[in-house]
Amino acid sequence: MSAPTWNILDSGSFASLSVRLPAGTSINCESDAVITMSDGVDVMGVMSGGLLSSLARAFLSNESFFTTQVRNTNREVQGDALLAPSEPGGILLHQLVGMGDDLLLVKGAYVASDCGVKITSEVQTRIRNSIMSGTGFFLLRARGRGKLACAAYGSVHKYTLRVGETRAVDNGHIVAWTADMPYRTGMASGGGFSGLGRSVTSGEGLMCFFTGPGTVFLQSHKPLEEKREKRSQGSAFGFIIFIAFFMFFAIAVVAIVFINNFNGERQESRGGRSREYGNYNIGMDREF
Repeated sequence: MSAPTWNILDSGSFASLSVRLPAGTSINCESDAVITMSDGVDVMGVMSGGLLSSLARAFLSNESFFTTQVRNTNREVQGDALLAPSEPGGILLHQLVGMGDDLLLVKGAYVASDCGVKITSEVQTRIRNSIMSGTGFFLLRARGRGKLACAAYGSVHKYTLRVGETRAVDNGHIVAWTADMPYRTGMASGGGFSGLGRSVTSGEGLMCFFTGPGTVFLQSHKPLEEKREKRSQGSAFGFIIFIAFFMFFAIAVVAIVFINNFNGERQESRGGRSREYGNYNIGMDREF
C-alpha cells in the first residue's frame, strides 16, 4: 500500500498543506485543521496515545484532547485533503526516521502527521530554559516514523548544526528542535554587567544558544503577544539597569560621606585628646 503524499502550498506566510491519500490510508491532524476533502475521505476524533496522553496534551500543552484522523475510506480511488494551521504562517515538513530522531515542539506548533508518528507531552525540566526561552514549561514530543507538519508564524527556517557548533536564537522564534540537542538561555551579548547593558541597549535581550549536532526550526516572526512580552522584558531590564546605577550611585555617595565623617571624627578625637593632655600638663607645671 502506498503512503500518503505531502505537499506544502504557498510556502511562506500563508501556507497550507495538501495531502494525497491512497485508497485505505489515513493521517492524523490537529482539531479543526481540515479545510476541504474529496469524496470518500472521512474524519473522526481519536485519542492519540490513549486517555492519559490525550489529557496531558490537552491540559499541559494547550492542544486539543482529540486528534482528528483523516482517512480515505475508498478502497479503489485516491483521495485528498487540504489542511492549514489556525493562524497564518509557514509550515515545516519533516521526515522522522525512527529511534533517535525525536523532535521537541513548542505548544501550538503541531499540525498533522502520518499515523506512524506519535505526539506526546512532556515537561521541560530546566526551569531557566522554561521561563526565559519562550518555549514554556510544557512541550510536545514527536517520535516514530513518518511525515510531521508544524506551524510557524511567518516563514520557516531550518538550521542543521555540526558537532560543537553553536547558534544563538532570539527567544520566541523557536518552533522545533532535535530532542537530544542541548541548549541554554542567556543574554545576547554575553554575561556580566557590561553584557547585560549591551544586550538591553541593542534591543535583543534574551537568546537561546543551541549546540550541535542537531536541527533547529525557526519562525521568522513572533506572535504579537510575544512581541509585547519582549518589549515589556526590555523595559523591565532597562528599569533594572536604571535602579542598579541609581543604587550604585547612592551607595557610593553614602560611603564617601561616611568615610569623610569618620575621618573628621577621628581627627577631632585626636585633637581633643591632645588638648586634654596639654591642659593636664600645664596644670601639673603650675602645681610644681
